[in-house]
Amino acid sequence: MHKFLIPATLILCLLLSATALAAPASFEPVGFRQTRSTFTLGFDVFDYMLGDFGDVSDVGMAVFAEAVLQIKGYYGVAVRFGSSRAFTHKDFLPFDNGYQYVYFTAAPRFFIPTNRRFNIYLYIQPEISLQVLISNTLVKLTGNDNTGGAAGGSLGVQYNVGILAVSAHFTCQYVWKYDSIYIGGSLGIGISSIIP
Repeated sequence: MHKFLIPATLILCLLLSATALAAPASFEPVGFRQTRSTFTLGFDVFDYMLGDFGDVSDVGMAVFAEAVLQIKGYYGVAVRFGSSRAFTHKDFLPFDNGYQYVYFTAAPRFFIPTNRRFNIYLYIQPEISLQVLISNTLVKLTGNDNTGGAAGGSLGVQYNVGILAVSAHFTCQYVWKYDSIYIGGSLGIGISSIIP
C-alpha cells in the first residue's frame, strides 16, 4: 500500500498548485506579490520510515536550515539541508544502536494566500532529496554504498510577522534505495524580507 502513497502525494501537490493559481486576489495579504527571501532554522518534530528500513528503525528527530525565494507571490524555490538521528531496534552492535542521515532537498514551492488580514501562506512543493546514511548498525541493510535519493512532496504553512517567519510542514518521500517511505513533520522560525 505504501507504494501508492507517493504518487497520491504528488497528485495532491499538483491539484493544490492549480488551486493556488485560481485563488482570488482578495485573499492575498498586503505585499504578497513582492519577491521575498526567507531563511529558516528548525527541527523535525518526528521522522519515521515505513517499509524495509522502517522495520529496523524507530522515530527520530532532525535539525535543518532552509532558504526560500518567493518570486512574485505564487511561485518560489526552496533548498533545505538537514541532519537526522534515530535509533534502531534490531541486530545493532553494542553501544551503537543508532543511525544518522544527512539530507539535501531542492524543490519548487507554490504559495496559496489564505486571507488578506493575516500574513499566513499555505504552500505545497514536489521535491527530490539526496540522502547520505551514516550507520554501522544497519550495514547489512544498506551495504557499503550509503548514498541514495528520495522523491515526494511537502505541505506547509508559514506565518509572517514583520521580518519574523514561523512555519510548519509535513513531508512524505519515497526512498527508492531502501524501498521505504519517509514521513516527517517540522517546525521552524526564521527571518523573512522583501527584496525590492
